Amino acid sequence: MPAAAQLLTCPPPTSPAAHACELYHFHQALYRPDTRGFVEVWGVNQFASQASCDRAREAAMRRNLAIVDHMKRVVNDNNYDADRFGPCHCDGSIERSSPTFLTDAQRIAQLRTYEEVRQRVRERLIDTGLMSDAELVRSLYTPPVPNPVIGGPRVLPPPQSAPVTAPPAATDLRQTKAIDTSKPVVTSIDLPLVDVALPAGTQTPAVAATNPAPPPAANPAAAELPTVTVEAPPKSEPVAEPAPAEPDTTAEEAADNFIAYETQRIQNVLKAASSINDENVKSKIFEACLQRTQLLSNLRALIVGAGTRSRLAAGAGAAKSEAERIAFATKLFGSDIAPHWAPKEATEVIVEGAPEDPEKLLRDRQADDKDRRRALYFLLARSQPTEEQQLWLSTVIDGFLQ
Repeated sequence: MPAAAQLLTCPPPTSPAAHACELYHFHQALYRPDTRGFVEVWGVNQFASQASCDRAREAAMRRNLAIVDHMKRVVNDNNYDADRFGPCHCDGSIERSSPTFLTDAQRIAQLRTYEEVRQRVRERLIDTGLMSDAELVRSLYTPPVPNPVIGGPRVLPPPQSAPVTAPPAATDLRQTKAIDTSKPVVTSIDLPLVDVALPAGTQTPAVAATNPAPPPAANPAAAELPTVTVEAPPKSEPVAEPAPAEPDTTAEEAADNFIAYETQRIQNVLKAASSINDENVKSKIFEACLQRTQLLSNLRALIVGAGTRSRLAAGAGAAKSEAERIAFATKLFGSDIAPHWAPKEATEVIVEGAPEDPEKLLRDRQADDKDRRRALYFLLARSQPTEEQQLWLSTVIDGFLQ
């Protein structure tokens, strides 16, 4: 395998092939813009002839070089590397005696990795200002045959956008009245006065205003009353509350750092599993790695959806060392999952004892907290939550991280 990784080709089989070469393919070392590394795949393309394989390889190289030129020339990212393509040769992934033989689970894992890298490149291109229908973005996907001769869907060109009507010239605009300047009608009504019976010597404020009080000599009792001055309480000035501290990283950055590291961990497990001879055990390992890849994809969506100030994003951003990563996974999925999260042997990645209905168990608040965390692991590893389920899962995870 080290020689195959360097030459990007299948090594010769250990025993003579059972039949002649039927399919051809080429290896690719995909450049990951999120981790700045390469990952090799060889189970993502197959061709019926050497000539068709060479044509597809040359077209893929041209599309990749156009993307690299855009990143270096427009974005000024001189560290952006091009993908590496091996020569077209007989497909050894279907030959059991070949060291590069792939089972169905292994091939699916490589297809998932290939699609994830392609989505990363697409996100990076859109971040540079390109639209989703730009030529470079659409070149990430092989264009389908417009009108296949035998079977298959027929693909129509996208509709032409209607011309945009030019806005009217400034000289054609006329001033309009936005405020009514007419005077409102004011009506005055004379109301009769009403006599109110009050104790002797007392006057209403209205009567006191029209009838001034008699001189002090005429009312000696009123002259002896003291004058009381009431001071208004001082106005309190509003105190500005200190603004909360901004997190060190955004939710997207926290998700990228945590998920990229854990994805590389699964890649290392897959490489270690290639040396296992027991096909049954190897199949279980690849199935567990496939589920872990699905879990990481769902976890990334939950981190980004929860927001930068959420406990989930803060926990993922703070998990930088190995001990912190395992502690973060333990809070999410329980202490039973911790030994499987960072396996020392490839077989330790296998997690058994899945509940029959993880979602039902997770919604049961009367269930044991340990069982609910374990149910969260299998729910994220074996399903694709909807938007409504993601909102509910964000609330559940926030309670786990308290």
